[in-house]
Amino acid sequence: MKNKITAAAKAVTLLLATASTAAQANLVITEYIEGSSSNKAVEISNLGTSTVDLDAAQYAITLYSNGSTEAGNSSILTGTLAAGSSIVYHNGSADDAFKVGIESTVTYFNGDDALLLTKDGAIIDRFGKLGEDPGSEWTDANDANFSTKDKTLRRKASITAGDTNASADFPGTDNQWLVFDKDTSDGLGCPGEGACTAEPGVLIITEYVEGGGNNKAVELSNVGGSAIDLDAAVYTLSLYGNGSTDAGNTETLTGMLAAGESIVFHNSSADDAFKVGTASTVTYFNGDDALVLYKDDVVIDRLGKLGEDPGSEWTDPNDANFSTKDKTLRRKNSVTAGDTDATAAFPGDNNQWVTFDIDTADGLGCAGESACGETPVEPDPDTPCSGCEELTPVADPTTFDGNVYYTNVLTGNFDDAEAMKNAISVAITAGHQQLTYKQVWTALSYSDEDPANSSNVIELYTGLSVSKQNNGGNTGDWNREHVWAKSHGFPSESQLGYTDAHHLRPTNVKVNSTRSNYDFNECSDTGTEVAEAPGNYVDTAARCFEPRDQVKGDVARMILYMDTRYQGNDSNMPDLVAVDRITTADEISNNDPLHGKLCTLYAWHQQDPVDAADTQRNDAVYKYQGNRNPYIDYPEWVQQVYGDQCGDPAKPSLDVDVIIDAPEQVNEAETLVIDASATVAEDGSELSFSWEQTAGPELTFDGSKAILSVTAPEVTADTAIAFTLTVSDGVLDKTQVVNVSVINVPLAFDVSFSGNTELNEGESTVITAEIANEPAGLTYTWQQVSGAEANYSAQGLALSVTAPDVSVDQDIVFELVISDGVEQTSTMVSINVKNTVESGWTKPDGAGSLGLGLFMLLPLAAWRRRQNK
Repeated sequence: MKNKITAAAKAVTLLLATASTAAQANLVITEYIEGSSSNKAVEISNLGTSTVDLDAAQYAITLYSNGSTEAGNSSILTGTLAAGSSIVYHNGSADDAFKVGIESTVTYFNGDDALLLTKDGAIIDRFGKLGEDPGSEWTDANDANFSTKDKTLRRKASITAGDTNASADFPGTDNQWLVFDKDTSDGLGCPGEGACTAEPGVLIITEYVEGGGNNKAVELSNVGGSAIDLDAAVYTLSLYGNGSTDAGNTETLTGMLAAGESIVFHNSSADDAFKVGTASTVTYFNGDDALVLYKDDVVIDRLGKLGEDPGSEWTDPNDANFSTKDKTLRRKNSVTAGDTDATAAFPGDNNQWVTFDIDTADGLGCAGESACGETPVEPDPDTPCSGCEELTPVADPTTFDGNVYYTNVLTGNFDDAEAMKNAISVAITAGHQQLTYKQVWTALSYSDEDPANSSNVIELYTGLSVSKQNNGGNTGDWNREHVWAKSHGFPSESQLGYTDAHHLRPTNVKVNSTRSNYDFNECSDTGTEVAEAPGNYVDTAARCFEPRDQVKGDVARMILYMDTRYQGNDSNMPDLVAVDRITTADEISNNDPLHGKLCTLYAWHQQDPVDAADTQRNDAVYKYQGNRNPYIDYPEWVQQVYGDQCGDPAKPSLDVDVIIDAPEQVNEAETLVIDASATVAEDGSELSFSWEQTAGPELTFDGSKAILSVTAPEVTADTAIAFTLTVSDGVLDKTQVVNVSVINVPLAFDVSFSGNTELNEGESTVITAEIANEPAGLTYTWQQVSGAEANYSAQGLALSVTAPDVSVDQDIVFELVISDGVEQTSTMVSINVKNTVESGWTKPDGAGSLGLGLFMLLPLAAWRRRQNK
């Protein structure tokens, strides 16, 4: 854990250097180890008779190096500390024998560095003399063996109160310390002058992960002083679903578990980051399911309340951030025994859990509140932050030319705000180089650097200047806050938006957790002020977070950048949308790419304009990521892109009711009249009218008057045409669109025929068609459509026909097809052709007799067939 106390806290420290109370005296530095290489540790013990609630005040141990009065690395003490119990902080690179308790950079000391133990800034104990550099060590003229270098020192058993005078000589005339040989470690973990008696192993649940999808895991750790033989008894972990008292999926633990070691069970379908330890169905839990740890069927620890279904989660009325759903929970460092009452309320009055964001996986595999991580290293002044790598610039902000970078926007002519936003997106996508999540640490160390102290960064929500080297996941560290919460559209580290430094900011770890994944909105009236970051407010019921006034514009411009940058055109990113509402829990659970609240953010942009800090981070991100935030370069574009949505259009419209009388449809070739003459200005000012056709076949008309009169076009099918009317008073204008459907009228004519339509075989006739009100430009085509084939010819509307031979009287039919070049219509004329009776043939008597008729007809028919050959 790392934390740098503020200048105000240091001032309080010095002013209260001699303050001491009975309550403060309970907590004392009881052991100090300055051994070989990184074998360094410090022990703090409760020498009182009652438990100390470390969360009731801010207890901290802080390192002051080489005579400095400027605070260095610090660790915040949390949880509760029972009477006679100890907290140990050790160096992460120490030998195993020294790795008792909690890994911390507060142990980056040598023999000439001082340590102060404080409560709310007031000194309650010290080691060394503040403000003095003794060279390499403090010594005691009365004890040649005493040294703060290459020794283990333990507080004498007679000492029960801290030394509150940090500026007094050390160790003083009344030396309170016993000296042990270099690299002695057997006293760590217990107060007193002697070595600790080995404590038994203690198995408890130390971490619980209920994340997105199947990202679920549970960690069990031995927090005792010796190894546990899990085969010497029956140790089981059982899942109880939805309030059931019948055990569901169960794991039996086997083998040896060394002190300080952990067992992790994970869901086999979880993301790779959660696949620590062993896959197990005991992780098939949701936020309303209980886990119980047994030894020989006796409860030794639990998470949740056995037999209770809380709905979807267990919560804590005293901690709005605590939840067993969509969170990672880690057991506080101070908890050294399991919770054996599985039916008690959970988490109870003394919540033993520290809450982290959904899908936090970096603590799996080790006990404690902190991330497991890599072994910490001493701060390197040549690196931008702790464990960070140097980055190679990809762009030069000193030569940046906005006219070139944004040329397609500055020279564009956009029909609407969306078109402009798309053009901006194209500009800021070009050159974007994806950073790794580790590289983001480095980018932020430059983008958010304190202008007054190049060794520090400014935290977004607290506004505090903190050491760049204090980056990490421990309480008091600064970490990487996704301003557009990653659960709102891009939960995977591989996605481009996840590592986009334009919306990532340094924030205090605890404040980051408090902000959670809530939308941004005004909630100071209904929410509570964030204790660690005054001026910021959170309302968990309303699911909103309100940042301090000084950075509201910063937050707004980051959210609007993300909404503009990501339009769904990147292979692994959705179209991010800033919405003017609070997103729902279901939307967040589904990782829907939505974030609110747009118009609140719009107002914040105006209230907190772009300043030097915005420009600094825009240039720095550009230098290492290659693209820019357009709303920092051109703040006025916010109104042009988002103003209409938030009731603040870039170009206000004329305040007039446009009244238009127009038909919904008109037949082709008819006159269309659209009348806007009833539109008048409320103040009586003169208005001008301008009509523009915006859809349909191009027409010619006078568009400068209130009344538009135009001939509807001829169309082959029903066709929509549209006109846009612009009404202006000379300063402002207002537009309105009129849509009219042009109805296709089928081609039709009144046609009559003249000429002989009764013919005998072989006779000829001329049939002439007449068209009433015949228009110019028609063409005509004749064709026979039925009857015996006739000889015919046609010219225009005249048809010449010679009647064919027919065996019986019949009609022959001709079709006249009339076309205007686009459409056509047709009509029919029929000519009756009569069969001619050959000479010499008469109807026989008795023709009514069927028998005789057939007798006479058959020879005749045969003869006629011969004649026709």
